[in-house]
Amino acid sequence: MIGKRRQKELQEALKRLALEGTPDPLRLCFRKCLGSAPSEGDSGPWVDLLQTVLANLRRMPETEAPPTPRVVEVVLSVAQEKGVPAEDFLKSAVVELLERVPSDRTGRTVVQKDTRDRILEAALDVFSEKGFHHATMDEIAERAGVGKGTVYRYFSSKDNLFSQLVQARLQELEREAEEVLDSDDDVLSMIEKYLGIYFAFFDRNQRLYRVMVQEHPELDDRLQDLYVEEIMRRIPRLKRKIYEARHRGVLKDVNFHTVFYGVMGFIHGVIQRWLAHECAYSLEKELSTVREVLFYGFVNRQNTNTGG
Repeated sequence: MIGKRRQKELQEALKRLALEGTPDPLRLCFRKCLGSAPSEGDSGPWVDLLQTVLANLRRMPETEAPPTPRVVEVVLSVAQEKGVPAEDFLKSAVVELLERVPSDRTGRTVVQKDTRDRILEAALDVFSEKGFHHATMDEIAERAGVGKGTVYRYFSSKDNLFSQLVQARLQELEREAEEVLDSDDDVLSMIEKYLGIYFAFFDRNQRLYRVMVQEHPELDDRLQDLYVEEIMRRIPRLKRKIYEARHRGVLKDVNFHTVFYGVMGFIHGVIQRWLAHECAYSLEKELSTVREVLFYGFVNRQNTNTGG
């Protein structure tokens, strides 16, 4: 999983490739992300990088995104620098990418997806019970009811397995967020629904979230980044809805970005409190309080003594 700082470097490098035609920043970013050359037959780090690049390209406005062939050229040049022939790299990367493709209507792909999902669920169980560092691939294979070789067929390493487990959950959140943020709801209904799916996401994935925070804290930053990215991608639509709400007198005329980042900090403070209490209650129970504070504050103005 690529960390928060590398994510930002990657986004900047992609923009520079698009706007200036300069491949060097992207090439340098790839080198940093990959580190030393992966061992023979280990295409996992390359595929993780490609998936991250594709996700970034999909989120970028068309005017800022570089042509995909240019990005591929840079990836291949870095592979060759690390002693991986282009043909070998493409073959191994394509094979692993195809194994990660969601199921279609054919029986064979469904079976592959079932096996992969079973391994992911087993990994979540083992990671939750023993922590990431103490978990072993043998234990995960045994819990999934498959051979260790089968686990390595889908995931090149324990790090790669954990990365894909987190990525799968983040994609669930992203799909749900897209439906809400692209809807025709008014801005207050949109915020309410988004808070609902966001809190429900943590409730469903509390075991994974604990492991992330305790042993991979940089992934918690990635969740916050996703929250920001999904909102910021839809700024034009949101601004229109906010303008309409202001025009109707529903919203005050305050700085959007100041309010947005303040709200984000408040929400994640609520989530951190829930985590500190060992997730002993449903996070969704906090929704009514969060909604009340966000929409109406916590001060009863009529009972406030404003005198000197």
